[in-house]
Amino acid sequence: MTSPRLAEDTGRELGERYRLVAPVGVGTSSRVFLAVDTQLRRRVAVKLLHEALAEDEAFLRRFRAEARAAGALSHPSIVAVFDWGEDRTEDGTVVPYLVTEFLGGGSLRGILDRGEPLSPSQTIVVGLDAARALAHAHQRGLVHRDVKPGNLLFDDDGRLRLADFGLARALAEASWTEPSGVTIGTARYASPEQALGRRLDGRSDVYSLALILVECLTGRVPFTGDTTAATLALRTQGDLELGAELGPLRSVLERAGRLDPEQRPDAAELEIALMAAAEGLPRPDPLPLVPTLGEGESTSELHLAREVDVVAPAAGSDPVVVDEPDPVVVEPPGALADSPPERNPIVVAEEHDLLTGSRPASFGRVDPFSPESRPNEATPTRRELRRQRRAERRAARPTARRWPRRLAVLVLLLALVAGGGAAWWFLIRVPVHDVPDLAGMTVQEAERIADRHNWELEADRLDRRDGTEPGEVLEQRPAAGEELAEGETLRVTVSLGPTLTPLPEVAGLTEPEAVMLIESAGLVVGARSVEHHEEVPDGSVISAGLPQGVAQDPTGRVPKGTEVSLVVSSGPAPRVVPDGLTGATREGAEASLGSVQLAADVVEEHSETVPAGIVVRAEPGAGTQLERGATVRLVVSKGPAPIEVPDVRWHSGAVAAQTLEEHGFTVSGIEGSPSGMVLATDPVAGELHPRGTAVRIFTRN
Repeated sequence: MTSPRLAEDTGRELGERYRLVAPVGVGTSSRVFLAVDTQLRRRVAVKLLHEALAEDEAFLRRFRAEARAAGALSHPSIVAVFDWGEDRTEDGTVVPYLVTEFLGGGSLRGILDRGEPLSPSQTIVVGLDAARALAHAHQRGLVHRDVKPGNLLFDDDGRLRLADFGLARALAEASWTEPSGVTIGTARYASPEQALGRRLDGRSDVYSLALILVECLTGRVPFTGDTTAATLALRTQGDLELGAELGPLRSVLERAGRLDPEQRPDAAELEIALMAAAEGLPRPDPLPLVPTLGEGESTSELHLAREVDVVAPAAGSDPVVVDEPDPVVVEPPGALADSPPERNPIVVAEEHDLLTGSRPASFGRVDPFSPESRPNEATPTRRELRRQRRAERRAARPTARRWPRRLAVLVLLLALVAGGGAAWWFLIRVPVHDVPDLAGMTVQEAERIADRHNWELEADRLDRRDGTEPGEVLEQRPAAGEELAEGETLRVTVSLGPTLTPLPEVAGLTEPEAVMLIESAGLVVGARSVEHHEEVPDGSVISAGLPQGVAQDPTGRVPKGTEVSLVVSSGPAPRVVPDGLTGATREGAEASLGSVQLAADVVEEHSETVPAGIVVRAEPGAGTQLERGATVRLVVSKGPAPIEVPDVRWHSGAVAAQTLEEHGFTVSGIEGSPSGMVLATDPVAGELHPRGTAVRIFTRN
C-alpha cells in the first residue's frame, strides 16, 4: 500500500519541469519517484531528500558540490546525474532533490532478497561492472562511501549501474539524525576504517564490494552481528577468511577483504583479478532481475507508452502524436511484464491529468483525408481558376524578363542548400575522430582516450600473451588509423598477462640445476639469498619464492617471465666453543662440547697446580667459531710430575733428612743414630715418586 506521504507527492512538479508519476522506493533519508522530464520528454528518477536536511547549510553546500562532481562522471556503469536543486512546497518547506536516469531493471538488493545465491560467473559479472565504475570514480578523486546492493541498479537489459555517488558523504556531514537513529550509511557493508572513523580512500569501497560479492555467492554477509555496534566491532577484528567452495574467487575476495587497506588492491587491480578468475568458468546465465515497477505496482495508475514523442492530452481529449506518422499505442495493463519498453519511453496516464499542463494541450485537430472530400475535377474551383490565370500571364511574359527572377530563385536555392549543409555539419553531423593506436596502453589510459572522444570503451575479450602486463591493450576494433564517430563503441582485447607455466620444484637441487629448470620453464631467476641449514648441503637450494602479489593458480602455474627468488644453503651454522671448559672435569667438558655438536680430543699432562682429572685448557679457546663436528683439544691434568729419590748414602742421618726434604720428599723416620752414616733409604735412591712422598732413612749405629 502506498503511504499517504507518497500519494501526496505523486503528481507534484519540481522546478516546473519534473512531474512525479509513481513512487519507486522510500528510505529514512529520501523518497524515490519515477518522474517525467516535461522539457525533454523522458523518464527520470527523482530522489527527494528529507526536509530536515534543507535546514543544514553545511549539508546543502556539500550536497551541491558532490552533485556537481557526480554529474561530471560519465561511465557506462555509473548512474547518470541529470540535475539537482531545491523545491519549495506550498507551506514554504524546502526539499532538496536529485534527478538521475531511470533504471527499470531493479537493484541487486532485489535479486539477493529472492534467497537464491548467484553463480560464480554471475557474481564476476556484477563485480566487474562495479569495479569499473569505482575505478573510474576513484581516478577522479571520488570515493562512494556507501557501496551496497541497494545502490547497484540494472537497466532493462541487465547492465549494472552504480548509484548515489557523493550522497553518502553529504549525508555523513549533515548535522541531523535519521528517524531510525542509526548511523548514516549501511553498517553491514562498512569497511574497517569506516567502523573506526578513519580517513577513507577508494580501498574502502573495494572492501564493501568484496562483502557484496561474498553475499552474492553465499547469501551471507561476513562479520555481521545482531546490532549495528556489534557489526562495526566485528568488522575491525581481522582479515576476511573464506572457504575453498568459492573456488577461483576465494583468493581475490580475501585480498580485497584485508583489514589493512594498504594490503588491498585498488578497484582497477580488483577488475583485473576478477577477469583472471573468470578463466575456465562457464558463460554466466542472465541475472534474475527484479523490475523496479512490478506488474501490480504500475498498471493500476499509469502505462508506459512505446514511443517518446507524446504530448499530454487535455482533459477529455485524445492523445496527440507529434512528428509521428503512426499513432501511439498505449499498452494495456500487464503488457510491461511481457515486453520491455523502448529506450527512454515517456510516462502518460490514461484518462489522467498527471501530465496535463506540461505543454499545450492540443495543436488542433486535423480532419482525416477522405476521397469524398476532393473537389469535383470536372468543375474547377475558384482557387484553381485563379491559379490557371496566373500561369497564363507568366507564360505570356517575355523570356528576358523571367531570367533575372529565375536566377535569383536559383541563387536562393543554392544558399538554402549551402546553409542546410552547414547546419548539418555544425549542428546535426556526429563528429568523427581518428582512432589512435592503443596497443601497449593500459585499460585506464585507453578509457581516458575514449572519454576524450566520447566513445564507449568495451573490453570484450581477454587473452594471455607473453611479454605483456595484466590490463594491457593487445588488440582493438576499429584498427588504428580508422575513423570512429562519437557515441560508437571502441572494442579492445585486454591482456591477463603472460601465458601460464608450471612452477618447477627446485628445493634440494644444486643451484645450477635449479637455475636451469627455472629458465627452461620461461621464468626468470630473481634475487638470491644465502642461509645456513642443518639438513640441506652447502650450495643446494632451500626454497624458491614468488614476488609479492603473484600467486600460483589452482594448478600450480604462474605467468611466464615471473621472477623466482632462490634461498641457497651455506651448510650448517657455525658452532661456537662454549665457555667454562677450563677448570671443568673431563666428563663435564666433553658433554658441553657434545651439546653444540663439537667433538673432544683429550690429552693428559702433569700439572703442579691443577688436580688430576681437571681440564687445564681447551684448544681453540672459548668463543671460537668452528664447523659442525669439528674437534676441540682438551688438555686434562694428571697431577704433579714424579721426582727422583736422591742418593743420600754415606751421609749422616741428619744431613740425609735435610737433603730429602730439599728435593720435595718428607722423612718418615730414621732407623738408627741420626749421626750415624746412612746405609739405605725406602724408597731406594733413583726411583721416581710424587713430590711429598715419605722416605725412611736407615743408618749405622
